[in-house]
Amino acid sequence: MSTVSADSEGTDAPAQAPAAPVIPYARLVLLAACLGLFMSFIEVTAAISTLRALQVDMGVAPADLSWVSSTYTLVVAACVLSGGALGERFGRRRVFLTGVVLLAAGSLVVASAHGFPQVLVGRGISGLGGALVLPTSLALITTTFFVDLPRMLRYISVWVAVSGVGLAVGPLLGGTLLEVSGWRAVYLVNTPLAVVTVLVTLRAVAESRVPGRPLDLAGQLWAVLGLSALVYGIAVGGRAGYGDPVVAGVLVVAVVALAALVRTELRAPLPMLDVRMMRNGRYAAALCVAAAALFVFVGVVFLEVLFLQRVQGVGPLGTGVRLLPAMLAFVAATAVAQRLAGRVRAGRLLAAGSSLTTVAALVLLLQRAGGAYPVTGIGLVLAGLGSGLVVAPSTAAAFEVVPGEKMSAASSAVTAFRQVGSVLATAVLGAVLAVRFLDVLPARLAGRRVPPQVADRVVEVARTGGSAKGRSAQPITDAVASAFTAGVHSALWVVAGASCAAALLAALLLARRPPADTT
Repeated sequence: MSTVSADSEGTDAPAQAPAAPVIPYARLVLLAACLGLFMSFIEVTAAISTLRALQVDMGVAPADLSWVSSTYTLVVAACVLSGGALGERFGRRRVFLTGVVLLAAGSLVVASAHGFPQVLVGRGISGLGGALVLPTSLALITTTFFVDLPRMLRYISVWVAVSGVGLAVGPLLGGTLLEVSGWRAVYLVNTPLAVVTVLVTLRAVAESRVPGRPLDLAGQLWAVLGLSALVYGIAVGGRAGYGDPVVAGVLVVAVVALAALVRTELRAPLPMLDVRMMRNGRYAAALCVAAAALFVFVGVVFLEVLFLQRVQGVGPLGTGVRLLPAMLAFVAATAVAQRLAGRVRAGRLLAAGSSLTTVAALVLLLQRAGGAYPVTGIGLVLAGLGSGLVVAPSTAAAFEVVPGEKMSAASSAVTAFRQVGSVLATAVLGAVLAVRFLDVLPARLAGRRVPPQVADRVVEVARTGGSAKGRSAQPITDAVASAFTAGVHSALWVVAGASCAAALLAALLLARRPPADTT
């Protein structure tokens, strides 16, 4: 594998350790990677803050509104594996820059949209850009600093912290722009960021690629088909029901395509995703914990945005402010994890962090429609602390069990698993929330003595996304808030289960010292 050039300072004295290599524009390389990552993650939560304003402006049905966020995540999930492979073949810097431009272009399409279809097209373009940026932004770091492993791991920690900043700042920034200008301004944020990112990348980042890297078109085809069908089936099934023939058929396609992906990659001489490495139980466990880490953190942010805005009636800006404890705790815990690297096994940090996020989900289960914020704040702090102790060390845990020449493949796999985890968070948890909400809503309406005819209409509105008069009446509002809270609680149980499973994996397979034959 060819890598970026680095000027090395050596010494002929045998008693001295070789000096750390000098890497030109090292901090600018990190800045470029972090700016690209920030652009891709801010697309996730900033868009959520625009949903109500966009719905009013364009008259979008509530059932269709979820596709504003789902279209982006669907395209990212479907194409993120291809993004890493394309970077290795055509050049990581080139593909990274292409992704940055697509992220900004898609946002401009949304900002200038005259109809809802144009919004979805723009979100799809941004999703394609995110799929190119997410794997290559980490690859810029690993290929530039692989000759200086301590600095590489330190910079990966910074890169990971930026993902948390992007997720948590999104609602705050979106809410501010909504109050100052309007929902279209939220989608203009990435334009100046893209300009800066492109200039920094062209100045500081050298091109790197894998000479002769095949495209693995079959693997990319199966990955796109399998992941997109999986996310689509889960998301739509939450509204239409998993017994729906179309939903069931799509999920069958997902299973078949993902099985074909594994078979194809096992046979490929240079696979896009090296599934052979996953025969190592410790490595597979590191990938699963990495996926669970972003599943949990993105899931908590996603659920709390919905709970605060739709149940407690908090505005977009207020929601962003209330999410700040999660961001600050995430950044602080990432810094702590960085300082502990080398002194505490990565697996132990993963087990501790996953245990904390399990507790966080259980604390957030105490939230009620009319409850006070401190419960939410404590849960968010614990979620941020736990996620910060997991996300960066999950990369180190993967590196611990692969030889040096496999580090690039390992970093690409960890990135892919993280992003699939983040995408599945909105799809799976949104589906769980919707199923539970629709299941308990009739009983909650009946409990508040809403007339049966009105109750039937409210349930129909919730199921199909139509419109109905009188739904703002207090008994109906209380019933809907109570049912929605029940849906959020069910989704939080899923978060707790995923965190607990990750903690067990880390404790059993990663916290202990590896056998002597592993690296």
